[in-house]
This record gives sequence, structure tokens and C-alpha cells, in this order.
Amino acid sequence: MDLNIIVMITMLALPNGDNGVHVKPFTNVSECAEAADIEATDPFVAHVECSELKNGVLTLHFKQNDAKPGVANSAKPLG
Repeated sequence: MDLNIIVMITMLALPNGDNGVHVKPFTNVSECAEAADIEATDPFVAHVECSELKNGVLTLHFKQNDAKPGVANSAKPLG
């Protein structure tokens, strides 16, 4: 049985210097992308993306951009 596991990974950067990573599962890519777009509007979200577990591997793509520190990166749906 081929099981698709889709997760949203949210990296937080809080003003007091604390940071953390939250992982939330979703049933499909469109739900994850919609939730990631909402999360990206939070000023304490440093990065958010959706990823799919394939062949036992969860691949994340953290790309450098010209965003100012503290500004959330755009969510990138799976493709």
C-alpha cells in the first residue's frame, strides 16, 4: 500500500530569541498549501513549507531570499 504523508513545517522565530519547529500532518497538498499561506502571514513565522514523505524520505527546501529578518517567507506548495 502506497501511503502519502503530507506535512506542513513551520519554523518560528520569537522576539525573545526563542525558536522552534512545528510539524502538522495534512490529508492532501491543497489543504497544506492553504494552511501554509495563512501561517506565512504570522510575523513570528520565519519559514513555512509543505513537504511529502516519499520512499521514507522527507525532503525540505530552504531557499535563501532577500526578505528582511523577521518577515515570513512565502509558502511553496508541493510540485
